[in-house]
Amino acid sequence: MSYKEIEKALKKLETKGKSLFLAQDQGFEHGPYELEGKTADPDYLFHIAEKGKVDAFICQKGLAEMYGESYKANIMLKVNGKVNPKSELGPDGDPHPAVTCSVRKAVDIGAKAIGFTNFVGSQFQKQIMEEFRDIQEEAHDFGLPVASWIYPRGKKVKTPLSRENLAYGARLGQELGADFLKMPFNGKPEDFKEQIRMAGKSKVVMSGGAKSKSTKEFLKHVETVANCGGQGFAIGRNIWQHETPLAVIKAIRDIQLDQKDVYSALKRLE
Repeated sequence: MSYKEIEKALKKLETKGKSLFLAQDQGFEHGPYELEGKTADPDYLFHIAEKGKVDAFICQKGLAEMYGESYKANIMLKVNGKVNPKSELGPDGDPHPAVTCSVRKAVDIGAKAIGFTNFVGSQFQKQIMEEFRDIQEEAHDFGLPVASWIYPRGKKVKTPLSRENLAYGARLGQELGADFLKMPFNGKPEDFKEQIRMAGKSKVVMSGGAKSKSTKEFLKHVETVANCGGQGFAIGRNIWQHETPLAVIKAIRDIQLDQKDVYSALKRLE
């Protein structure tokens, strides 16, 4: 399949040329520490994705298979993952996520895109990249775009959020063939611009990360990344852990699509 067909599929994951993904792979990656109260209910999370009209809902196979058909939301199916190393159930050493779903199964479930984590800098990065090769090629054969979580991580990595490591990660993701790069924002606009430059035609979306101290602080990051030319955002906890998640989505869209400032967007939460 030609890349022009993939580009057509990418358009279905955009609103006015930009992307906002609601991420809920944290149950797998972090465990119950992140899922308090109603956030442990997949129906609640799918409801936010549907009502918020996000461009894709990111989840693992079990959630997609058991709940996805009941909601109108594009699914970006995460096909690998690791158990929280801080848990007694988690492994020691550098990260090497397990491949938990095949592309064929993702297609059967109705996924519109594939998600896969590449831990660049891990001692297992050779195996991870080889696993990604197989996933990326098969996904493109089926016409599905592929998003890669690009996280510099491993015992050797001393400064995971340095300009050099993030830019190198972006280049690796682009040359590995990822259509979206889900990457951290280190708070420095010029560094994020360098990630975008190194990504070429791959579209860089900011990883939402841990819950911010305040919505204002979080939206300032959103504004900065939007002004840098980022494709968008893949956000989990800063949306579904918020007491008014749909208002947060609208505030993000105000900044992302309508070029409103943070203070105007914050009115959504009043």
